[in-house]
Amino acid sequence: MITLHPNETVVLSLHRHWIVVAQKMTLVAILLFGTLLVLVFLPAFQLDPTLLPLVFYLFVIYMLVVLLIAFVLWMDYYLDVWIVTTERIIDVEQIGMFRREVSEFPISNIQDVTVEVPNFVATLFHYGNIRIQTAGNQSFSARDIPNVERVKNVILEEVRKYRTKI
Repeated sequence: MITLHPNETVVLSLHRHWIVVAQKMTLVAILLFGTLLVLVFLPAFQLDPTLLPLVFYLFVIYMLVVLLIAFVLWMDYYLDVWIVTTERIIDVEQIGMFRREVSEFPISNIQDVTVEVPNFVATLFHYGNIRIQTAGNQSFSARDIPNVERVKNVILEEVRKYRTKI
């Protein structure tokens, strides 16, 4: 788990914008709706009654796969987080079901903060990508962050506070 340093406080905790997971879940909803249509029209096919257990088995397997896809999409959305504290930025990225990467870099190393709003939907829903360049010529990025301009301003304000405190 993530432990904070003494006198360090969390300023922001950021997840991807909800519209991003909603777009992905739309595919899951279409897959589920298609299955319901097949179930409604299944009696019209007049299947051999001995095949009904096989059809039911395949239906259950299909539903399990679709629900597993939905679970993995939700888990990826929920467990990916950017945490901005008074001393550092922590990037927690869930990769698949069992792999997680945690990166952190100190606020003192931040040299540049770049914001990108990639398309019309992002402009409409006020989200975008943010890239932070550090002193070690390493860049960290977060995609689909809500209110990306406000986040940039908060990060730059924390950098300013940190540098005047030193």
